[in-house]
Amino acid sequence: MKELLTVAAVLACLLALGSCRRAPVEQAAPPAPEIGAGGLLRVGSVTVTEGDLEYHLREKHAGRDDAATRRKALDELARLAAFSQAALDAGLDSDPVFRAEMARMLVARLKETVLAPQLKSSAVVIPVERLREIYKAQSSRFQSAEKRQIAVLWLNPGADPERLSRYQVKLAQAREWYLNHNDLKEHPEQGFSVLSVDYSEHAASRYKGGVVGWLERDGGMDPWSKAVAEVAFSLKEPGEVSAVVSRPEGVFLVRNMAVQQAVTRPFEAVAPELERAERQRLMKSAEIEFNQSIEGKYPVVWLK
Repeated sequence: MKELLTVAAVLACLLALGSCRRAPVEQAAPPAPEIGAGGLLRVGSVTVTEGDLEYHLREKHAGRDDAATRRKALDELARLAAFSQAALDAGLDSDPVFRAEMARMLVARLKETVLAPQLKSSAVVIPVERLREIYKAQSSRFQSAEKRQIAVLWLNPGADPERLSRYQVKLAQAREWYLNHNDLKEHPEQGFSVLSVDYSEHAASRYKGGVVGWLERDGGMDPWSKAVAEVAFSLKEPGEVSAVVSRPEGVFLVRNMAVQQAVTRPFEAVAPELERAERQRLMKSAEIEFNQSIEGKYPVVWLK
């Protein structure tokens, strides 16, 4: 099947270049061709042209153009033409496999010769003024949100009011202990230190000083992290600890360990990225316009 597709693909080129018509294969061997402009040899209805030879030399013989190589290339094209004519006589020009392959090649060649130059012309250097307009319009893309490094003590009372009261008292005791220990208060990087082991049920942070890491104002995907972030962003200073907060997600004591301010990347840093994106947008627009022009020029006529 692979060999058949190769023959079909070559035949598609020969049909397009030579305007072939189906005819029986000539029985007598053709005379040696004279190399010149136009046709070089013919097998049945398949004509090999100078353009076919130049392409074959370029693709199969590294562009060599000496007499011996040209003779060899012509022999190869003659053999290919014979197989192409045999395929025509077998009616394979109507075979769906061939028709699909031929259509693919024609579309690819059309895009290569017509669309590609248009895309190249659209890929011009984008003026700085235009890039600044895009930067201003899309400024939110280049802003990193403020983040807080957070430590938390968390207890989960579920729907038990009595347990909720006990947990509120327990975390209030933890907060009082924290406030009475200056060594911990003066070192925000320690989170809640040893308190987390006895005063937290959060498995991921309990043995890490309660440290849950960096969160933005919206928190994560789950309600728990959103609750923690909401409390943390109510705290202004690094090292500050919240009051005991009771929410549907549990009872929290939150510490703001550090603040990472929002940062806007400057225009100069993102200008190359903006230029690439704008060039791609222009090329995509040119491709869409090309496709629409073809579809508009050649409407579909449904036969059934």
